[in-house]
Amino acid sequence: MGLKIYSSTLDLCDLNLTHVKKALVGVPANQICGLVFCGISDVMEYHQLLGEIKSLVYESLGRKVPVTLIPQYLLPKGGLSLDIYTLEGISEENIKEQDGVCYGLVEDGGDKLLFIEGIPASDFSQSVRTQSDEVFVKLDSLLSAYGFEVDDIVRQWNYIGNIVSYRDGKQNYQEFNDARSAYYGKGDWHNGYPAATGIGAACEGIVVGGIALKKAGESGIYPIDNPLQIAAHVYSKKVLIDDAENAVKSTPKFERAKLIETSHGACCFVSGTAAIRGEESMDASSAKLQTIKTIENIEYLVSKENLVRFGCKPYGLKYTQLQVFIKNAEDYEEVRAEVEKAFPNMPVVYTIADVCRSELLVEIEGILIS
Repeated sequence: MGLKIYSSTLDLCDLNLTHVKKALVGVPANQICGLVFCGISDVMEYHQLLGEIKSLVYESLGRKVPVTLIPQYLLPKGGLSLDIYTLEGISEENIKEQDGVCYGLVEDGGDKLLFIEGIPASDFSQSVRTQSDEVFVKLDSLLSAYGFEVDDIVRQWNYIGNIVSYRDGKQNYQEFNDARSAYYGKGDWHNGYPAATGIGAACEGIVVGGIALKKAGESGIYPIDNPLQIAAHVYSKKVLIDDAENAVKSTPKFERAKLIETSHGACCFVSGTAAIRGEESMDASSAKLQTIKTIENIEYLVSKENLVRFGCKPYGLKYTQLQVFIKNAEDYEEVRAEVEKAFPNMPVVYTIADVCRSELLVEIEGILIS
């Protein structure tokens, strides 16, 4: 399963079929397993914009394909970014839909991979817990239909409106973590939790997408931890937030990275990473210093030395894509300068988004291949 990613940018104010077709030029259309758009409109609510984008994509390709819309403002000046995910072995027959959710199913030498589009809750006005439970029910139904278990999820993206805000005295991120922990309780997670990003969104709602993988032979799936950081799923209660002093506070259930081996080589998903050492936030007043610390965390995480520590081969991994979430738009230039210094000539998407702790100003995620 050779994963490739193509990147493009579209004008949100003049979104039409011609522009979508142009963005897809040069991409092997028969290998597209998913399109990930990032952007948000001031004149359309999320579900309406997603519907319009899907209609244009389906008309352009002549078929359905998984489409995710990340509800975040694009930096520096708005618009829509587009990441096009392709897989060898995907075809029109592999693309299916269930309960309004589109997904791509690929089988390769007994391995099965499921690429699931971002699933939005149907009603963003409901509580975070209600929305999260609804999305996880849809996700579980889809997984079960093709013999996947919850612990086959290797990468998950979680977009949470007003992530550090409160509803009815409960923090939105903690409510989401509680719902995720309840759903994940169905699995034994023998290959570790998924790589994941839990990040803010420019809407009230919950959107969750992901990739699941079931291997036929030996695992070939490695959870990668970072000795510079405490694993998020064992955080102490002092860094978790809840309104009730004696409440049971669920930890964020994800690994710092997840590496998977296929017949085409290795692919490593780097979770949303911030300037955290141990379990404490660093350099709370400086986006620049937080960016430097975050990059250091990622570089050590995917280093050959660290891969070997967690049972992997010493792959020389190359970045194919980065996404940088910035809390305050005025920090964009200095954050971009540090990212470009560390990753020259790299396709990078920059967006405005709250990070999961109020003092954190920057978060970075990425995908690497061998």
